[in-house]
Amino acid sequence: MTFVDIIALQLFTLAFIAILLFYAGISAYWAYLKRGFREAYRQMRASAVVLAMLGVAVLVIGFWGDLTWPISTIVNGANVLGAYDILFYDPYLMLGVVLLGFSTSVLLRLNTRYAGLLALMIGALSIYYGVNAYGLGLTKEPMVMLLLYVAFGITGIFSFPFTLLIDRIIMEPLQGGTASKLTQKLVTLPWKFALASFVIFLLFSAISAILAIAIGGGALAPHLANPP
Repeated sequence: MTFVDIIALQLFTLAFIAILLFYAGISAYWAYLKRGFREAYRQMRASAVVLAMLGVAVLVIGFWGDLTWPISTIVNGANVLGAYDILFYDPYLMLGVVLLGFSTSVLLRLNTRYAGLLALMIGALSIYYGVNAYGLGLTKEPMVMLLLYVAFGITGIFSFPFTLLIDRIIMEPLQGGTASKLTQKLVTLPWKFALASFVIFLLFSAISAILAIAIGGGALAPHLANPP
């Protein structure tokens, strides 16, 4: 089978996911403040459908990449069997699992904290992958790639306290719990931390999107001019 380099597409899907997460978070938060948890859930449900579709695409691409991308590369001046399948597609594949898990939880009105916990672990692993890849010099722009992995990693890590906030103010009231205003829910320190985590989550979602677009845009023109 002919080898196909889809790294630009992969980077753009990462950017789309980050942008959707940022927009969905802002929309749900604004809806909650203005109209309560039911309107916030409607916003989340709409975004979950699109995130689930992207999750399926990411899962398929990630699985394909893990099986087909161990191509040769130059490491410290030596031509060796590449590790791009591990670097590019292991975290990508796991991202697809997280997106599907979170979207399914939202659509079925289940607690999202378990998907958030998985995102935390995968986020930490993404940073670990990025640091090791930077140390080995596996890409032509190691610093930019490291920043991308760290940004997505931090987004994943802060997804967990964010999902705790989602469960407390949206999902639990939908499941029959007592609904109350956001300010009442954030009186204690843990929930103030959850709100701060939401802000960090949004910030690094935006940073991730910018980095993914920058790297993907830089990779697209050479790929169009000289297809592999």
